[in-house]
Amino acid sequence: MFFLFLTMEVFIPGEAPKEIVINYVAPPLMVLIIASTAIYGVPQTIVHYRKIKFLKRLKGSPVTPVTILASLALSDFIVTVLGIALLAVVAVLVYDASLAGSLLSFLAGFVLAFLSLAAIFLFIPAVARSPRAASAIGMFIYFPVMFFSGVFIPLDMLPDWIVRYISPYLPVTHAVELMQGLWLGIPLPDLTTEVFILLGILCLGLVIAGRTFRWE
Repeated sequence: MFFLFLTMEVFIPGEAPKEIVINYVAPPLMVLIIASTAIYGVPQTIVHYRKIKFLKRLKGSPVTPVTILASLALSDFIVTVLGIALLAVVAVLVYDASLAGSLLSFLAGFVLAFLSLAAIFLFIPAVARSPRAASAIGMFIYFPVMFFSGVFIPLDMLPDWIVRYISPYLPVTHAVELMQGLWLGIPLPDLTTEVFILLGILCLGLVIAGRTFRWE
């Protein structure tokens, strides 16, 4: 909510038609919520559970790594849905935002974006040895990714070298492109590149998570 009001009330000129601008502002902020949960949700929880030896106690039980990751992801998914729903309600009621595309397609894009980002950031607990290290890695990733992926600053306002050589290689960029396109009513066939890239990121993240999951 803070970034929504900051953007609309401070950074957007007063004469700009806010009922139009909001449709370009809201989807990236929804991705911000997804990415924040993906970076600071499951990865941080896994590292914390490992530190307090909770995962070690589960190791001898029938619980599998897939069950653990799925349950944590479901919890984060619910939190993300609530956050995005609140943002959407405020955007519609306060700034007259309107979804130009299909609601079903947009929801499907949201689920894909969530799963892809949640999966790829599971590398954090693989390299972090402590909750403090996990937080530091998260902070190191968070702000550059948000600035270079079109979340905080539209891609067409970034330097050309960033847009050409950095932004295309950030998973969050493709989540922004997909969700913003679907919100603005761009046909799904025109967004297949983003869909396939996010599916690839999802598969890569799951492979990394499966190979690097540690009980202790």
